[in-house]
Parts: sequence; structure tokens; C-alpha cells
Amino acid sequence: MEKKTLIRPSLLAADFLHLKKAMDLLVRLKIAFVHYDVMDGNFVSDISFGEHLFIPLFGKYHKKIAFDVHLMVQNPLHHLERFYALGAREISLHYETIAPFLPGIERFKKKHPDLRLGIAFSPETQTSLVMPLQSLADFFLVMSVVPGKGGQGFMESALDKISMLDYFRKSNNLSFQIMVDGGINEKTGRECRKRGADILIAGSSFFHSQDPVAFFDTLTKFPSDDRIG
Repeated sequence: MEKKTLIRPSLLAADFLHLKKAMDLLVRLKIAFVHYDVMDGNFVSDISFGEHLFIPLFGKYHKKIAFDVHLMVQNPLHHLERFYALGAREISLHYETIAPFLPGIERFKKKHPDLRLGIAFSPETQTSLVMPLQSLADFFLVMSVVPGKGGQGFMESALDKISMLDYFRKSNNLSFQIMVDGGINEKTGRECRKRGADILIAGSSFFHSQDPVAFFDTLTKFPSDDRIG
């Protein structure tokens, strides 16, 4: 069971030569989700994981940990269909890429009610632009760094975006979750929680920590009763 304060390590920051060791650690910590970044070299300049790595990882670990697939790709509908077919049931698409594919995405979501669909949005995208998609989104993924690169510093502008989403959610009695991805550490993670974030994606700060177990324990103990607003 995922802990009350939801921490999802991003596999992009793990040691690629020892992915099994990284996955085994997440299982040992009883972490419910691992964040799996897919980059196509078009929407972002880098290329990361794809289907060929997902297949053996999912095959070995899917009964122990779920995969949260973050699609940083130019053709989100195609990859949504592919990763769903491979077993992923929580997938986020970027707002900046979905406009031409929106009817198809809406049909796919309606056809597959077990899919939890997220709308990710980059730092330059205003929160007001993504809010109209609340009927499609099970969660919003606030990017607190520029997509496509690991190890960046947290962008403070993300805090206001979290607050806006949380206010919008409460004011309209909505149930979507708020995730934050990028530059999460003990300080920024606590600030995100105060603003209303439900889930924190931690990459470098988790996998590059001298003691990932202690870091995880610290983040899972963040209080939720000191939230702003």
C-alpha cells in the first residue's frame, strides 16, 4: 500500500547498470509506484526509456510495484495506446502535445475506464490552460523543472501552480490528484505538500542520496495538516 505521503522515485535517476538493484530497493521499501519517463528526442531533446526496457521490467515487477508512465513525446496517442497495451494503467501526457490528438485520447479514455490519465504541463504553461481538462484528468503533473533533463533545480513558480490547482479542486469539489516532478528534496517537497501536492516524484535526490531509505522515510513523514489555504 502506498504511504499517506506519496513518494514515487523516478527511474531516470537510477544507475542504469544496476536497474535490478534499484527496483529491488523500491520493492523492499514497499513503494507502490515507480515513475517511468519516456522521451522521444522530439518533444524533448533527449531519448530515455522505451518499450523494450519496459517489457522486461514490467514482466518481472508488475505484481510488486506499479508503473507510472510519463510520456514526453510528440505523438502521445500512439504511445498511450502502446504502453496501455503493455500493461501500464497510469499514464501522463503533456498538455503541450495533446491538442491534435484530443478526440482520440478522449475516446481511448472512455473505452478504458481502468486507465488513470494524467495531464502533465511544463513550466512555461499557465495553470489556467490545463484546468479545462479536469474532466479528462485523474491527476495533473506539475513540472517543476524543464522536461527532459534529470538533476535540475526546483523552479519556485511551481508552488503557485500547485496552489491554484488545489484551490480549483476544493472550490469545485473535484477529486483529481496533484503530482509534482522535478527538483524534489526535503525542503521543496515539504513546500509542495503545504501547497496541496499529493504525490512527489523524486529522482536524483532519492537515487543519489547517501541513504535512500532515510530520505524516503523523511519524505513519507511530511505532515499534510499544515497546508496553506
